[in-house]
Amino acid sequence: MRPPSSTLVVDAAILIAAVRGRSSGALLEAARSANLITTDRVVQEARRRIALGLKQPELIEVLDTLVSEMTIVPIAAFGPMLEEAALALRDSVPSRNGSTNDAHVVALAWSAEGDVWSTDRDFAGTGVASWSTPNLMRALANEGAR
Repeated sequence: MRPPSSTLVVDAAILIAAVRGRSSGALLEAARSANLITTDRVVQEARRRIALGLKQPELIEVLDTLVSEMTIVPIAAFGPMLEEAALALRDSVPSRNGSTNDAHVVALAWSAEGDVWSTDRDFAGTGVASWSTPNLMRALANEGAR
C-alpha cells in the first residue's frame, strides 16, 4: 500500500462521523501526519446534515472546533477547474449516476495535489487517490512503524 499524501481533503461524511465521536481519534491521528483541508461547501453540507438531518444542532459547535484546525478553501477559488472536476466525477466508473455534487472535493484534491478522505466511492477514476478511514489509519500506522 502506498502512503497517503501529505495533504488530505476531508469530505463531509468524515467530519460528521468525527462530530458524532465515531472517528474523532482518526481525525486527530490524520492531523498529526497530514495537512487536513476541505472546502467551504463541505463545511456547509456537514452543518446542514448535523442540524437538519441528525437534528442535533448542538453539535455544530463541535464541528466548528474541528474545522478551525483545517484549511478551508472557498469553491470560488477553483474557477474552470470545477467544471472539469464535474465531468471527471460524472464519468467515473463507480458512480455512473451523473452525480457531480462532490466536484469541489475533486477540484481541491487536484489543486492541492492531495488525496481524498471519504466514505464515498465516487472518487475512483477521477485522478485522485481516495482513502476510507480504516485503510487510511492502517497506512498511517505503517508509515509510523518505518
